[in-house]
Amino acid sequence: MAINAYTGLMGSGKSYEVVSSVIVPAVIAGRRVITNIDGIQPDAIRDYCVDVKKANLEALGSVVPVTNDDVTREGFFPDETKPEAKSIVLAGDLVAIDEAWNFWSIGNKLSPEHMRFFRMHRHYVHPETGVACDVALMIQSIGDLHRQLRSVVEMTFVTKKLKELGLNRSYRVEMYEGGKVTKANRIDTFSKMYSKAIFPLYQSYAGAKGNERAIDKRQNKLTNLRIWFIFLFMLVIVGVSGWYITGFFRGDHLKANKQPPPSAQASLTSQDPLPRVDPALSNDWRIAGRYNVGNEHFVVVMDNAGRLRVESPSMFQNVGIAAVGTIDGQRVTAWTGSRSSGGFIGDAP
Repeated sequence: MAINAYTGLMGSGKSYEVVSSVIVPAVIAGRRVITNIDGIQPDAIRDYCVDVKKANLEALGSVVPVTNDDVTREGFFPDETKPEAKSIVLAGDLVAIDEAWNFWSIGNKLSPEHMRFFRMHRHYVHPETGVACDVALMIQSIGDLHRQLRSVVEMTFVTKKLKELGLNRSYRVEMYEGGKVTKANRIDTFSKMYSKAIFPLYQSYAGAKGNERAIDKRQNKLTNLRIWFIFLFMLVIVGVSGWYITGFFRGDHLKANKQPPPSAQASLTSQDPLPRVDPALSNDWRIAGRYNVGNEHFVVVMDNAGRLRVESPSMFQNVGIAAVGTIDGQRVTAWTGSRSSGGFIGDAP
């Protein structure tokens, strides 16, 4: 993990994110966690790892709560220049510091001991597991962090509660590479839901006793009547479009076009329907081909004696071998007429 920063306003979910996604997995992995998160509950975390995560109790790590005074006290971090000196943070520990601006803000001077640790924290490796120290810093804005410390941040997570959507039980996490929160550095964005099982593991945000209420209802976009009007309008548009499209494919427009006027309907009902009689096939003529003169098009038909006759293409339907027309009250195709009159000569160029 190296040095990661978790940012967001109060109550946005940064402490929740660190407890659920950083501290709990570290304890399950058998690591020692040093943290100043308000009201952290080491025993509750171990019970959660066993009961909910089904972890092996014997393989669990530990959580060591510290105070803000401990963080500022000399000997909090190990020092490579003083290998024999005792420190609260040991090699291979995970250090999770809440409200990091209290110690390493842009207005504070970083102690040489702390700066050496942040620069060389990967050198402090646990002698048995081979795991190096990692750091999780919680701060409301990455811009509040000291420039020298911000330059060694590997990942920045920005948490935001989805109040504008009325989703007080959900929050969004944006991942950025390095210590700059820019569009170019964004790696991923995802939404998560709060789990009630995590809150008893720590007490943050005024001891988890404060009830948060929006002072301006306009914070919730779902209370905006204009948005609901646009949504309903779009819903009507989609419904009308769907009704029209389904009606089109059902052929409702064809049924409407074929409906005769009332007077015609009355006359049709008073008469018996007449059977449809198609013209008979011609025994004399057949379609011999086509030819063009400029922009004019003509169809050539041939009788049994080989005599040719030119007709307008408006008297024929389809093209090629499927062409059919009416001549002298009879249907003419490429295969009508006498069999001895010859074959289809095709289209003339």
